[in-house]
Amino acid sequence: MFIEQSSARRNTVRVLFLVAACAPCAMLAAAAWWRHSAGHVATIARAASAYLGLPVSVGAVAHPRPGVIRLTRVIVGDVAGDAMGDVLAGRAHDDALVLPLVEVEMAAGEVRVSAPRFECSPSAARMLAGIASEWLGRPERFPEAWVVDVGEVVWRAGGDGLGPIASGWHVECVAAAGSRAVRCRREPAGGDEIRVHKTPAGIAVEGALEQAVPLTILAGFVPGLSRWAVAAGDEALVHGAVDMHADPAGWSGAASGIVERATLASLMAAGGADVAGEATITATDLRARGGRIVAGDVVVVSSAGTLPQRVLDGLVGSLGCRPGPAYRSIGNATTRRFDRLGCRVQLEDGGLRLRAVDGGGGSLVGAQGLSLVDEPAGLVPATRLAWFLSPEGRPAVPATTASAWLMSVLPEPGGF
Repeated sequence: MFIEQSSARRNTVRVLFLVAACAPCAMLAAAAWWRHSAGHVATIARAASAYLGLPVSVGAVAHPRPGVIRLTRVIVGDVAGDAMGDVLAGRAHDDALVLPLVEVEMAAGEVRVSAPRFECSPSAARMLAGIASEWLGRPERFPEAWVVDVGEVVWRAGGDGLGPIASGWHVECVAAAGSRAVRCRREPAGGDEIRVHKTPAGIAVEGALEQAVPLTILAGFVPGLSRWAVAAGDEALVHGAVDMHADPAGWSGAASGIVERATLASLMAAGGADVAGEATITATDLRARGGRIVAGDVVVVSSAGTLPQRVLDGLVGSLGCRPGPAYRSIGNATTRRFDRLGCRVQLEDGGLRLRAVDGGGGSLVGAQGLSLVDEPAGLVPATRLAWFLSPEGRPAVPATTASAWLMSVLPEPGGF
């Protein structure tokens, strides 16, 4: 009897020991399986989509250290099925943000994101700008501070493929005492930095950039400045300095800089599909007060392109420019080629002064050594510039994005 009871007890203890030892191992194995399962990847993707408010897909998830999630083949945005294969292979897509590798660390009240490299298209730039704008304007949705580090950013614009690789960027999104601020600094530290500070009273933007960045990004997350990017086009790059602030009356402050690769088709949207070419816009001492431009000196230069004859007619009819020797073609062509376009716009008391750039000999637009349009003789009312950019040069309410924006920022009649 004693031997039988002792044997039963030993068997019970052995079973309990095996259960106690194997259960944690089984739980760890189950957890490890779940962390590498498709269900876990889908859960992470759904959480990211809900957090950002955008479609997010994730290829794989790893946990390299406690509190850190490593995501590979991350796609933010909608991608059609035909292009998904290229995206999954690591190639960029114009309508989505593709990140081959991202590490996310969640701490108390802070989200740290790091990525070694990504390619940025105009659509992806607008997407990033929208997220930054949401962070600035909706603290109830994004209560945490963000710190983002990107090793290399490659700008993809139009059909030219990859642009030059810019240095990395360090972005800090911080909140304190009812205000929010975003600071973007080029890395390694090279002096380029932009700061956006939002308070209940308004928003302030200041900083300087020596190397060009997409205008879409710079203007997109600053309320009220997005029209600048629309007027210059998706491929525009900008560098310069800005010190401006906005209150209920509008933007005030000063800015200067250069916009490269501005598309003439965007600047002259009323000209239609026959407008082609790129321009460089140099702004010196551009000042604003109460949402209106009060001073500035802007030079627009383009080396080659096409303009419809109706644009030349608008320069003469709306802006008072003078017809040049080649104003009309021999065959009355409706589309005109040019190999030189240079116009300096100076804001003066009483209107705008349009002048040819140095070396133009008074010609604003020329082809093969002949002038198509010459500069006007005197001042031009500021509103005439918006007329020129509206359909058919009519002085009605402007119907294009560029003309509507100009009407809202140019000085009001008698407002100098």
